[in-house]
Amino acid sequence: MRERRKCLAKPATGTAKYSHGMTSGLKSRIGLPEQTIRDLNHAVSHSIAKKTWLSYRTAERMLAKFMRENGQSLSLPISEVVTLGFVHWLAYKRGLKASTINGYLAGVRNLHIMKGLPEPKIRTDLVKMVIEGRKNIDAINRLSVGKKERQPVSLDLMKLLKARIYGMQAAVQDKLTAWLVCTLALHAACRGGELLCKTEESFDPAVELLREDVQMKVIISERKTSESLQLRLKMPKESKDNRATIVDVFETGSEICPVKAFKKWQKFTGGAGTKEPAFLWSNGKPVTAKAMNKLLKEVLDPVLSDHQISMHSFRTGAASLMGELGYSDTEIQAVGRWSSRAFENYIKLGRSKRIAVLRKMEKQRAWL
Repeated sequence: MRERRKCLAKPATGTAKYSHGMTSGLKSRIGLPEQTIRDLNHAVSHSIAKKTWLSYRTAERMLAKFMRENGQSLSLPISEVVTLGFVHWLAYKRGLKASTINGYLAGVRNLHIMKGLPEPKIRTDLVKMVIEGRKNIDAINRLSVGKKERQPVSLDLMKLLKARIYGMQAAVQDKLTAWLVCTLALHAACRGGELLCKTEESFDPAVELLREDVQMKVIISERKTSESLQLRLKMPKESKDNRATIVDVFETGSEICPVKAFKKWQKFTGGAGTKEPAFLWSNGKPVTAKAMNKLLKEVLDPVLSDHQISMHSFRTGAASLMGELGYSDTEIQAVGRWSSRAFENYIKLGRSKRIAVLRKMEKQRAWL
């Protein structure tokens, strides 16, 4: 066991998920006492995630810039004509994708609400048609420029990834940590933000995964003993009341077994049950999703010609693998903790599975 480097990031409770200090226009609208206004504004600032607030602020700045470039001052509420002009400016002058434009329109809607104005009808039928058309254009452009598609992780790709990570010119701790993160992301169908910190400079113990949130458990069933990991995910995306979710990750005995990866990592790094981020690099900085995406690109780009892998590829890979193995939609939805049918976009049948389905259809057709 090596001596563990001290975590260089500082704990900053309450700053990771939510932002503060947003003004809501409650005072002019309702005329309540100052302290009541401050309390209500504080509550409003926690109504949506910090990242969403930042996107809404950007939307407001972009709308103001669009108006200035057209020799007008920003006046609310905005009309459908202004909305269409704004969408055109974002798409053709700024070159933004339909998904980004949709996010900015949500920010414009929020701006009206925060100013105490009636909720505007931003997405009229015509606006929706324009954005849908832009989405189709984005898809055509991706094909024409040969942009790499995001690929779900397969078992073969995991084996390749393990070899590539262990072959890196890096500290042993960094290799063990990176591989453990990959195995957990796949077997627990986790989002990158559920396992990793948002920044290297600070972390929020109330939101982000700590070492004490990863526990080894022994399971005894039918005279057989096995081991598993329990992840305590705090404020997961699918939780409407921000309650922690316990996710069990079981040993598989294979070369990509997450329990094996954890035991090897723990033996090298030492220390368990601490209030530091669960995963640290050898330099003491927390592992972030951004850093992992960069690592995945560096190790896999030389061997993947037409696909790209990111942290989200493990979550899509979990859904795809379960689909190939014949698990039901309900089972896939439960394992991935999807609260909607969004997981269906991730299920991508392999070639062998498609061939088997076609053969089965042919037999049924012959019988008829």
